[in-house]
Amino acid sequence: MVDVHGNLAETLGGFAVLLLALAALRVFSRHSRLPAESWILLVGLVYGELWSSFPALPLLEVSPDLVILLLLPVLVFASARSLPPRQLKSQLVPILFFATIGVVTTMALIGLPLYALTSLPLADALLFASAVAATDPSAVSAIFQRFTVPERLAVLIEGESLFNDGTAIVLFFSMATLAINMESLTVTSAAQMFAWTMVVAVVLGAVLGWCAAHLIRLWRVKNQFPGLSITLALVYGGFLLAERGLHVSGVVTVMFAAWVFMFVRGRGERPPAASDGAPTDSLQPPELFVGFWDYLNQLAGGILFFALGVTVGRHEFPFSWLIPGIILVLVLARVVVIYGGSALMRAGRVHLPAGWQHVLVLGGLRGAVSAALILMLPEDYVYREYLLCLALVLCLYTLVVHPFLLQAYLQRQRLPE
Repeated sequence: MVDVHGNLAETLGGFAVLLLALAALRVFSRHSRLPAESWILLVGLVYGELWSSFPALPLLEVSPDLVILLLLPVLVFASARSLPPRQLKSQLVPILFFATIGVVTTMALIGLPLYALTSLPLADALLFASAVAATDPSAVSAIFQRFTVPERLAVLIEGESLFNDGTAIVLFFSMATLAINMESLTVTSAAQMFAWTMVVAVVLGAVLGWCAAHLIRLWRVKNQFPGLSITLALVYGGFLLAERGLHVSGVVTVMFAAWVFMFVRGRGERPPAASDGAPTDSLQPPELFVGFWDYLNQLAGGILFFALGVTVGRHEFPFSWLIPGIILVLVLARVVVIYGGSALMRAGRVHLPAGWQHVLVLGGLRGAVSAALILMLPEDYVYREYLLCLALVLCLYTLVVHPFLLQAYLQRQRLPE
């Protein structure tokens, strides 16, 4: 008999219970107006409240490092592989606008009112704003899979969430340099840092994706254990090499690695027949790769939303005017960026239908990545708990209230293609 350490046994038992709960919630949510991810968040919140009253319960939560290093790379790769550059090309201008100018504008529209209306210093207010400035790719991908929207709009929504996540993380660590380390940072140095992290990340991701795809072709192991293992090594190795080795954006690296990998992997293949869905290669069915990454995507997303719910449930929220106030500021910032940005792009002959703009406003979801960034701040940082409280409120609001609003709007309106 193998002697299993007590803590490991408890961890495995808790993980088994969590898997069963995630499976049950996904089945239950089929008949619910809320998507599974929102229910997982709410159940996590209830569990966090129960743990506060009964500390003997196992604490099912993940650390910020696990969110950023273990779960986020999987979610980014899984989303990017279904958004090939060919589709993104049609929406490239609005995606890049919202992921650059839009994120910086959102940071200013949230940070400046927070600085003016509270005791937070300007750098600290902008630090918080940078953490919540971008929509969360895991949240957006999960919620919008539930609704029927035009393909080009879905590409715009998911593309924006992927690109602006990388922008927001760079802004967050730049503002942390100002607010916590008290180091000087000029606009020029910030722009140079942003350009460096993006260019190197794009090149690194493209090279790694090309190498992984060609290695799988050389070994002829597509849709087999070695081939699937290479994709996992590509995701985690690429993310760690970018973040810890070269100090560039791991999100952008994984995103471009996914695109190049999928392009090389599918080159020269004919798509499956539409009549029966039979794979082109009966020995190596493409459904195995797709199913493998679909499962990892749902598993990582479920763990992420549950952990966020537990964090919300364990956290104390002293009610004040600031809680509804920060929600209002977030909504107004999203309204200004989407409607104002659409008007500016219209002058450049890039037209976004009004119905699309309404969906983009309601699709400004914040998820566990925003909370994870705040949790990565040092324990002795004086405003850490204060900022975490605000971030959790925004995540809870957008992930529970906005799906209802989106569903109500999409049921009443027919969106143009």
